[in-house]
Amino acid sequence: MRTAPARKLRFNPIVLALLAASASFTVSAQSETGAGAAASEGQAATLPQVTVRDKYEREDLPTLAPGRKAAKGARLGILGATSITDAPVHVNAYTRELAEDWSALSLQDVLENEPAVVFTTNQGHLLQNFNLRGLDVTAMDIATNGLYGIAPANSVPIEAFERVEVMRGPNVLLSGMPPLASVAGSVNMVTKRALAQPVADLTTTFVSNSYFQAHADVGKRFGPEQRLGLRFNGVYGSGDMGAKDENQKRRVGALGLDYLGDKARFSLDIYNSLNKISNGSPGMFNFLGTSAIPGVGTLLSAPSGDTNMFRGTHGQYENSGLLARAEVDFNQNWQGYLAAGGSEAEGQGLLFGTRAIVTGLDGTTRGAIYNVHTKSERRTAEAGVIGKFGTGSVQHRLQLSFNILKHKEGTVNTACNYCYTTNLYNPTDPTFPSAPEWKNYTTENEFRSVAVADVMSFANDKVLLTVGARHQTVKTPLVNGVASDYSKSRVSPMAAIVVRPWGENVSLYANYTEGLEPGRTVGTGYANQGDTLAPMQTKQGEIGVKLQWGQTTHTFSAFQVKKPSIITNASNAQVVDGQQRLRGVEWSAFGKLTPTVSLLGGVEYIKSSQLNTGLENYGVPKLRARIGLDWDTPVRGWSVGGRVVHVGSQWADSGNKLKVPAWNRLDLVTRYETKIGGTPVRLNASVENVTNRNYWIGMFSDGFVMPGAPRTFRVSATVSFW
Repeated sequence: MRTAPARKLRFNPIVLALLAASASFTVSAQSETGAGAAASEGQAATLPQVTVRDKYEREDLPTLAPGRKAAKGARLGILGATSITDAPVHVNAYTRELAEDWSALSLQDVLENEPAVVFTTNQGHLLQNFNLRGLDVTAMDIATNGLYGIAPANSVPIEAFERVEVMRGPNVLLSGMPPLASVAGSVNMVTKRALAQPVADLTTTFVSNSYFQAHADVGKRFGPEQRLGLRFNGVYGSGDMGAKDENQKRRVGALGLDYLGDKARFSLDIYNSLNKISNGSPGMFNFLGTSAIPGVGTLLSAPSGDTNMFRGTHGQYENSGLLARAEVDFNQNWQGYLAAGGSEAEGQGLLFGTRAIVTGLDGTTRGAIYNVHTKSERRTAEAGVIGKFGTGSVQHRLQLSFNILKHKEGTVNTACNYCYTTNLYNPTDPTFPSAPEWKNYTTENEFRSVAVADVMSFANDKVLLTVGARHQTVKTPLVNGVASDYSKSRVSPMAAIVVRPWGENVSLYANYTEGLEPGRTVGTGYANQGDTLAPMQTKQGEIGVKLQWGQTTHTFSAFQVKKPSIITNASNAQVVDGQQRLRGVEWSAFGKLTPTVSLLGGVEYIKSSQLNTGLENYGVPKLRARIGLDWDTPVRGWSVGGRVVHVGSQWADSGNKLKVPAWNRLDLVTRYETKIGGTPVRLNASVENVTNRNYWIGMFSDGFVMPGAPRTFRVSATVSFW
């Protein structure tokens, strides 16, 4: 079984010297005692391969792939760190280097390279939500080092993270249920750690129109054996960015500590992040009221991407979190671990509700605006054991885990519900409602689970069979401020296989997985209002092939996902009686096509339908593609590249009455690395939406479409003082 090791040797100069001496001695000994025999058999003497990483690569993570924009492996929750070709699911791992190339500020900037993603909030919005493989994911449902409940509730600052691991498709077995129960897949953020060599980088970034940011990244290992590591990332930025005359501020502080003992490892991550937006926001628009026929509208042309619909408003979101982890080796085959942490978030002001209903063909619009105060609190813990053993010729990697996640949330707002007249193309300034007073949490969810997964290796790793299940209990002690005794349990299984019939370069795989959502509480206006429905299980079947071709890695897959839907029956009661079906094929790839040309991207085609109505799901384009290429020019240290983004047409509403046309976008990027007076310097520049086209990027919610961002320039400079 080929899995990425949990721990590797950290190469300092003394260790490298010993390795070199050992290799020299071994070669000498072989030439004296075995070279003649090897030559007589026509075989060359070989040495075990030793991988020496550069100063910027973490040694406990899967190695970087050629091109350095993706990694050769990813962490798959209960399955552990696994190479891409051994993974029984479609997964990609994006690197810190990719984020630096595009001068990324948030997770959304990295996911611009993921072909299975379309966004469901505007660029630069205080909330960052997206759609993965046809299903929605909220910012709160992002994992951190394999655990939910730690990441910020609104927008993830990318500067504190080393990797972004994206697994497509529902799979509650791998990491359990996230706080808001997204079942589209999982996005896991891997925090930075101190490296074998010290790090002291200062990066300054400028974003049009006038946003400026400074980012300090400092890390070092301490002690004669470098067992203790410290990594700190601090960010401060301020200036106009997003809608015209809108001002944004960012503040991030993230500290990572770790200790490497002989038989135990410990880590602690602490962060605080603050996002502020003042004097504006882009909007989200509904067009079903632009026709004299009720419910049949006309989609108007998109406004300029920097149109400011909400001047004079303000909003902020502050998050803080902590995650501690301990691992202990009982012996060379068995390990125990314990992880615990939590996070808290508070948002105030214009956080959401940037919605407007267009009523006239000239762009006349009825605007809505909310002043919101929301708080959330999450606590999580996981304990488990991992063992490796054999039964006859079969090798096993067995993991048993216990997991708990508690989530509390409360939101109040003062609203102006479509109470003023504005215009899509020439907006007026709204009157911002007074700030509401937050009182208490109104919703509580508790998820408890026990899970077991066994990865079995047959025929010298030519066949990998994974079987497992997670028994999940969902409790809801508080619903809309009212105490509840709701408690339901479900078992979510997984079965998967990887087969390598033709050597190491081709892997065939198949899986059956499930996702689980807690039952929703029925709102007012229905015969069963206040009832909480049963948990809903989403089921997926997938087959695919992983191909290593030269220095590129490709994944081809075909899948079907079935997800329950809530419908209103003849008695005006909401019940779980409908079903969504998503069928698709996809391709993703990364690596080097030639010694100087790198590839990153892919294509996904999805056919979606609501089986109870025969209609298609809104906000699910059939075709989505993101293809990026980079060329290392003959000038040393200088590369140029870009990506092409295509998103097919999609329905804007659940009734399939209004369709948003397909769109294309071109983004360009360049990087130059040099030394000035012996100090390493890296310069990065990028342009998104090069042609500055106005277009509708996708859906926020049923009926509401979002304009794409305008042409945006980013320039950054990084100086490495170590």
